[in-house]
Amino acid sequence: MFHGTLSIITKIRPEAVEGLTSRLRELDRTIQARQPHPFRGIQALYFAHWSILGGAPWDGPPGEPREDCHLILGADLRLSASLHGRKQLRTALGLLVDALAAQASLSGDTSFDEIYSHCEGYPAAGLARPELVKHYLLKHAAPYNTRHVDFAYRVASVPAVRELQALRAEADAYLNNPYRRPFLERLEATSVYDDLREHLGPHLVRVTTPEWQRHQNAAFLEAALATLTYLLVDKPLRLLVRLKNRFARPRQTVEHVTVPDALREEIDARQGPVQNSMILVTDVPSSALGRLRQRFFMRLVDWRLKRNLVGMNDMRVIHFARWAIFQRGAKRQLLFIVTYDESWEAYIDAFVDHEDVSTFLKLIWSGSKGFPSGQPFVEPFKEWIRSVQCPTLVHYSALSHGEAPPAALAVTDLHEALDLRQVLIQEGLSRPENAPMRQSLKAYLEQGRFPYQEKLLSLRQAVSILQERLLSTHRRPTHILHRRIPHVTTRKLGVLRAQTPLRSRRSEGHSAPISREAGRHPGAHRPWLQAHGDRRLPAVEDPGRRSVPGVASGDPEGGTHDSGGDPH
Repeated sequence: MFHGTLSIITKIRPEAVEGLTSRLRELDRTIQARQPHPFRGIQALYFAHWSILGGAPWDGPPGEPREDCHLILGADLRLSASLHGRKQLRTALGLLVDALAAQASLSGDTSFDEIYSHCEGYPAAGLARPELVKHYLLKHAAPYNTRHVDFAYRVASVPAVRELQALRAEADAYLNNPYRRPFLERLEATSVYDDLREHLGPHLVRVTTPEWQRHQNAAFLEAALATLTYLLVDKPLRLLVRLKNRFARPRQTVEHVTVPDALREEIDARQGPVQNSMILVTDVPSSALGRLRQRFFMRLVDWRLKRNLVGMNDMRVIHFARWAIFQRGAKRQLLFIVTYDESWEAYIDAFVDHEDVSTFLKLIWSGSKGFPSGQPFVEPFKEWIRSVQCPTLVHYSALSHGEAPPAALAVTDLHEALDLRQVLIQEGLSRPENAPMRQSLKAYLEQGRFPYQEKLLSLRQAVSILQERLLSTHRRPTHILHRRIPHVTTRKLGVLRAQTPLRSRRSEGHSAPISREAGRHPGAHRPWLQAHGDRRLPAVEDPGRRSVPGVASGDPEGGTHDSGGDPH
């Protein structure tokens, strides 16, 4: 992937914990108000998070001693090449620090240096000596063991995501124009398609560049390789988990973790409809066998997640996620950072409701201290999550807090825009082989959105992608830019075509009256254009449609929650 994943954990000086907490809260207010801040001009940065591990003055039992407090920085960046391991870590860190140093030299912003001056060993010169800062942060960086990057971000950089959003917004505005709508309703879907391509020509040029195609091809190739290679372990693993859960006897959960009210309020206060942040820190298993098993399954999940074309399995709400093991004093712990859509409750419910997702989460976390392994499972699991969650003190999103106008996009919004782009770049939509594209276009025109795409590549698709990649090395490169199609509106509108699904009503000799409340089509029962707050959330598919063996149902709390039994 063309992505850098940074997880940096630095120790805070005991006497500086309160001052650092106040400084982080002040910076977060600055970011949320879209005032100048250190991250604003970094085009390669998608998301950034800061939190403090330990020592929080909550109204419950005292936290860790002040001498054991750490600052957590999580960042997701776009790289110019697909790198892995330490090379990926060094490149991403160098990109971030160089951008911060350049920004600081131009604007005089010292926020980054002020924050890390509270940490032990930070260079006194700060960003004035970027090489020293790189060395310091690299020393405290934890490489990820497992990560998830939504497919939309594998294809599009931050500027490209903005171009996608502009393409979708312009298409919706064109189709919803009350003066143009009655004329478009007289046309067939392919004619409306021609109109859209003509109107959106400048936008299409910006999202059909060779760089776009290179990133898209790389993303599909990686998904195809993961799909084909994972087949070797998929069925044996499912059988193993199924047998283990069949003979496991879930224990009765008798102890619940009590979470202070102040901690709940701190976490809930930051929740919004899209792009929320969650940071968890848990203990790794105490036994050597448990630690080995955890690492094995984390690598397995990392391999498995590369297959996904949208969301994480059936959960279409996760932008980025990573697990990373790090050393904290004498003990090792597991860090989890995720950017997700919907509310905290809905997000956690999606974890436990979907069998496929909850199975692998248990494989990772079941050896952690306090993890509920009995029945009931749902509420104890939520309380456990809250007990190991570090409140996010600073949350930055390039789409919401960058230099461009804010655009709070959910994962489903990103894939709607990707689907629109994919349809509009097709040449010869009327050809038989493009029938699926025609159906997608009709769904978009009639409902204002595209059908859910498949979450995984089929075996045939994966093989086809690999074959195409092998053959492409022997072909001359071809351009995918569409040619502009001449369009004369008056000539097209002079002929009334046969009734099509695009038309809701037809009258002889005159157009149907326009209703501004009806959406794109007169007589429609609901608005054609879905409002931003009316996106397809919750974006979690029905797990019953594709049941995955491995976890038994039967939680006495009801619903489709799994039993919480030990998957091992």
